[in-house]
Amino acid sequence: MGIIKIPTKPFPNYKWRWAVLTPTESLNEPPVFLGVLRVFNRFENYAPSSQEIMAGLAIVQHETRSNVDLVRTRERNLVRNSGQYWKALGLLDEAHGKVVVSPFGKLLAEGKITQVEFATTVVKTLEIPNKKIIADTSDWDAAGLTIKPLELILDILIAIAEKVGPYEAYITPFELVRIVIPLAGDKSSLKNYEEAIILYRQGKLDISKWPDCAPSANDKRMAREFLIFLSNYGFCKRDTLTKGNDYERYHLTNISKEEIIELRKLSPTQIELEKIVKQVQLTQIPANIERKRVSREILERPYQNIFRKNILKFYQTSCLITGVSIENVLEAAHIKPVEYRGDDTHHNGLCLRSDIHQLFDSNNLRILPSGELILSETASSENNYANLPSSIELPDFVSREFLDWRIKYY
Repeated sequence: MGIIKIPTKPFPNYKWRWAVLTPTESLNEPPVFLGVLRVFNRFENYAPSSQEIMAGLAIVQHETRSNVDLVRTRERNLVRNSGQYWKALGLLDEAHGKVVVSPFGKLLAEGKITQVEFATTVVKTLEIPNKKIIADTSDWDAAGLTIKPLELILDILIAIAEKVGPYEAYITPFELVRIVIPLAGDKSSLKNYEEAIILYRQGKLDISKWPDCAPSANDKRMAREFLIFLSNYGFCKRDTLTKGNDYERYHLTNISKEEIIELRKLSPTQIELEKIVKQVQLTQIPANIERKRVSREILERPYQNIFRKNILKFYQTSCLITGVSIENVLEAAHIKPVEYRGDDTHHNGLCLRSDIHQLFDSNNLRILPSGELILSETASSENNYANLPSSIELPDFVSREFLDWRIKYY
């Protein structure tokens, strides 16, 4: 390994900013994030402090058990205080005195694209400085500096995996703040990131004299948000066994070197996110990530075999949607995910053919409490699942409340 030079800070206030100056990490949790977006979409063109939006946000807060006050006051409403969480990712358009959801935001809010398709598009397009939320980028422009932070983090994780193995393919918030961000400000090479992190872990790199690009606690929290986003949408898995947020390990998962290379090579010619997501879909990267994420989650679920046996019994060993009765291809799907307090009872389960289960867990297939089926644009194409029925008859024991929760928040 070569000698790592101390990076130079490009300008005094250089830092990575996720959204607001005082971040609230819980707003990035997908059920809360999506629930709020769907309220905005339902009451588009209403004032952020309108009674309708306030009431909708109160329901989201209650049904997601959010510890964040989403309702607040008419003067300090959610859009005014924290609207940058949605604006920064291109989901809300700038509008004075009313809520306007962007075309990209509508695709996500209405279930026409999946969460992973949304997240992959963000990985590809999100830049620092983020001109959707920052008006003055003169310091960045003078330094000739533009960074794609999420794509860079994934590149670094792949480089570490190749150098020292997949077990070491992780990054901590401390390493992001003290090593990656300073090197990014100095326009470092990918090799330097990988070498610096490995040498630091080996005790062979002194970073005590490196520039501090996150001097305040909020700066560190804003930087950590980039890792939380990758974890929330399945690109990384957060290991919380270590003490303290600074040293949590975010392990690379569900995306391969080949997929990251393909994503990096993608050069969208449009600037509209709703058009870029279509190009991202053509790469099959989101579909691959979703498939691997779903398969991994099924394997890691405790008591999955007991749950499956119980569900097959209640559904008389038959797929709810296709009617297939070959036991080897039938699986048990949770309606309300276990990670969001979904239980292992038959009220929270569906018997589905394995590929239909993948569709359901990846949100390419949604089931309304009425039994109506909604397919994503990708799944509904003629070569995929256009021949599925438009509605099904749900057994009485299936929880409509859980189906309603999933439609709103997953």
